[in-house]
Amino acid sequence: MSCHETLLEKGHRLTPQRMLVIEALHNADGHISAEEIYEHLHNRYPYANISTVYRTLELMKKLDLVTETNFGEGRVRYHVAEKGHHHHLVCRSCGKIIDLEEAVLYPLKGILLKEYGFDAELKHLAISGECSECRRKKGEEAQPTIMNKSVPMDDVQEKLDVLLDYWIEHNSEHEKEFRDWADKVVSSSSEAAQQLQKAATKMAAVSGEVMKAKEALSKSKGRH
Repeated sequence: MSCHETLLEKGHRLTPQRMLVIEALHNADGHISAEEIYEHLHNRYPYANISTVYRTLELMKKLDLVTETNFGEGRVRYHVAEKGHHHHLVCRSCGKIIDLEEAVLYPLKGILLKEYGFDAELKHLAISGECSECRRKKGEEAQPTIMNKSVPMDDVQEKLDVLLDYWIEHNSEHEKEFRDWADKVVSSSSEAAQQLQKAATKMAAVSGEVMKAKEALSKSKGRH
């Protein structure tokens, strides 16, 4: 049933102001604020005031003709219920709004009812978070300085050389410790001893790969 039919059925008059509010709601591409509705109303009915808009919206909310959603921008927005229910993902970084089908939250409604005995009204929700684009940009900004192209290549190679030396030295020490502990526990737990020996062998393999990287780095230095 349309907004007009419902209002008439419930005994409410279709005044020119109410007709214009309904018109603004139906013509909106998405969600529309009371201020935007008032602008539409004022252009056609100069003597109207914004309180008329608020009263009409409150009436339509009571009759379940519109839904009200807070997108975190300091004011709520309205949407005609007969256009269907859906939810929104609101990016707190760039303000982007992504529509989310109502069915996505059906499992949540069931869980709330089963686990908490709470019959949730999930018609129009705005879920705050970060969109994939903003997360990607933040990830790029968080990259270590050493990966920045503005860092001189000689500086990059020098820092990497130090890092590789540190890894080789300490990895070798840990490898030896693992083998020593494997010898100590072999009588009480052969399984633990075997796992320690395997770990030491893997560490030795890693050390070998790191040594190769160091050699490759030394060769590249010689070419520059």
